[in-house]
Amino acid sequence: MTHFMANQPEGFIIMPKIAVPSLNSRRYAETFAVFVEHSLEYPQMLDELVRVTQFLRDGFRLLDIGAGTGLLIRSWSERFGSIRPGRYVAFEPNPQHVECLLATVAELEVDHDIQARPFTLDTPLSKEFDLALFSHSLYWMPDPALHMLHAASALVGGGAALAFLGGPYGVHAMFPLFEPFIERTTPMLQNNAISSHELVHGLRSYGVEPEVRILPTPIDLTGLFEPSAAPQLAEFISFCMQLEFTRLPAWLQADMIQYVQGGCVPQNGRLYWYLPTASVLLSLSKG
Repeated sequence: MTHFMANQPEGFIIMPKIAVPSLNSRRYAETFAVFVEHSLEYPQMLDELVRVTQFLRDGFRLLDIGAGTGLLIRSWSERFGSIRPGRYVAFEPNPQHVECLLATVAELEVDHDIQARPFTLDTPLSKEFDLALFSHSLYWMPDPALHMLHAASALVGGGAALAFLGGPYGVHAMFPLFEPFIERTTPMLQNNAISSHELVHGLRSYGVEPEVRILPTPIDLTGLFEPSAAPQLAEFISFCMQLEFTRLPAWLQADMIQYVQGGCVPQNGRLYWYLPTASVLLSLSKG
């Protein structure tokens, strides 16, 4: 058997890495909106959130880390009805999302403290919260497990820390396939190479065993591979890879599109890409 590239033949040129910018905060918000438009995960996330927070009573204290636009807290408040947070503290570093979040909590008439900055291990916390929530925000943190434990240190007895993040499928598996071909010219804000797999094993390394549930959450990509939808598909894949997709060469764009399309499943006249979302729960006993 001949190994074609075992030794580089004379005259062959090793392909250089492709320089491409990562998404900045504005582009992150724009591509995130496209992703959310196609995502069907939020109803399942909401059901899971309701399931694990049945212990809450009206006036509970919520620490929301990476609150985004407030989409989840809005849907959750509508589902809960009369049970509302008495104290809502949120961290959200994206300026566009902060603007939407402030409008959301004002509309919900929730007593709030919105911190327009990242949540870090140096963020001071007092032990006062009933629930700490990470909704697809641990990708932004260099040690997701340690950041989740830092948030859990602010919980009162009987409280819980809940994280939603992608499982080790789909987008997570996409990163090691294509990242070696590129050289990012600007820092990546959200690291989609982080999944529930890394979080859970990180928590175990700190001696903590979480409760994990995998939700069969799909993305509806019906029609997105039609030529007329090419701009929206580019935005969608830009979000998945956290880079400017249209700045890539045609062959690499085609490979990424083929990867996504090849993972889709036709179902009831729709085309779904299943990106299971993990629910990772830490519960504190009363004491």
